[in-house]
Amino acid sequence: MMHSDSRTRRSILVVDDDFVTLERYRAILEAHEFADYILCEDSRDVRDLLVSRPIGLVLLDLNMPHVRGEDLLEEIAARYPDVPVIVLTGADDVETAVSCMKIGAFDYMTKPVDPNRLVNAIGHALRIRDLQREVQLLAANEAEARIEHPEAFEQIITVSPAMRKLFSYAEAVAPSPKAVLITGESGTGKELMAQALHRLSGNTGSFVPVNVSGLDDTMFSDTLFGHVRGAFTGAETERPGLIERAADGTLFLDEIGDLEQGAQIKLLRLLQEQEYYPLGADRPRRSRARILAATNADLARRQQEGEFRNDLYYRLIGHRIDIPPLRARPEDLPVLFNYFLEESAAALGREIPDVPTGLLALLSSYHFPGNVRELQAMIYDAVSRSEPGALALSYLSEYIDRQQGTAGAGAGGQSSASTPVISFSGRFPTLREVEDYLIYEAIERAEGNQTVAARMLGVAQSTLSRRLSK
Repeated sequence: MMHSDSRTRRSILVVDDDFVTLERYRAILEAHEFADYILCEDSRDVRDLLVSRPIGLVLLDLNMPHVRGEDLLEEIAARYPDVPVIVLTGADDVETAVSCMKIGAFDYMTKPVDPNRLVNAIGHALRIRDLQREVQLLAANEAEARIEHPEAFEQIITVSPAMRKLFSYAEAVAPSPKAVLITGESGTGKELMAQALHRLSGNTGSFVPVNVSGLDDTMFSDTLFGHVRGAFTGAETERPGLIERAADGTLFLDEIGDLEQGAQIKLLRLLQEQEYYPLGADRPRRSRARILAATNADLARRQQEGEFRNDLYYRLIGHRIDIPPLRARPEDLPVLFNYFLEESAAALGREIPDVPTGLLALLSSYHFPGNVRELQAMIYDAVSRSEPGALALSYLSEYIDRQQGTAGAGAGGQSSASTPVISFSGRFPTLREVEDYLIYEAIERAEGNQTVAARMLGVAQSTLSRRLSK
């Protein structure tokens, strides 16, 4: 007999030759929301089940006909070391218990098993297993990023090795029922990552996004949890919330860092108990949605300031994905530029314009506080304002000048005192040598375009021309 849950993907295998005992274990598992389990009454079937089914944990009787429990324990410990085994036996024998623990059993209990102790042991074993797999996964990602389903990430345009490592990690944690916190600056593609996680999860329901920024406690409850008839004046019919629309799918909560304290408590209950109360309801309802959250805020700082609950934060980071800003992956800039150039031309019904010399050098000197989204808007605006056939450099350079002026960074500056742009070793250079080097480097990067080079240096073109003439 088998019950499956598409979110967990790994079953609890219960092995016991007594049917009545198996039924008792089934009742305990279902009472505590362990919905994905396999009951096995014949120990000869265990090997086939381990090969054919994804097993996350084994509850194993020792005294069985056909294949002994000790033999199965040895085999599982040797061939499936990441699968914890909890031994359940009627023999209250210290030597047997010690022997099982030496072989590799995670825990040992004598029958009749206390339900609370069993449930706690299962939860503990699964948590330890998940932590071990996460450590192994992160270590593997340091060496090589393998992606089995690159099509899931096709909306995220990148050639960055750092992004590929994130894809590999996302692919591994996507089937997990735990929450995922996606962090990163505005415009880095957090929702695109959430959509990729949903596609890879195996969940059959919908992807339902909601921006929770600005929602007070009541609006948050009504939006996510819905309301029953008569919950407030004007509530003439029952209205389901977004959590119900996301049943067997994914609920994506964007801007989670801006959530008010009252709403944080309700979200915490949802994550802890998988329960929620529609407005006006006196009975809780079960949630069948996997929760993904995203923020560009520093949640660690908000915790210290008392603006974000510690317990909610630790519930949200069952898994965490931190997307680097565009300036940290410069290899993506030319790829994204070409993609958005073609996209903008197609949207406007134009031929792809020629790119002026030095434009990519100009863009690479910009900080991109709005990241990929800002680059996309810049290219679309430049294409729409340019004459057919050629992309006007002036529109982009003027935009960069305005943004850098607004940010108080000067025409070309993006650094702070703590992150020097120039470093050197050996003899201290003279001011003239540094100036010569910067001019030479700017001309090289701008591919000889003095207009672009001057903007990179933060001077007028006439100033650069006079300097070059000397």
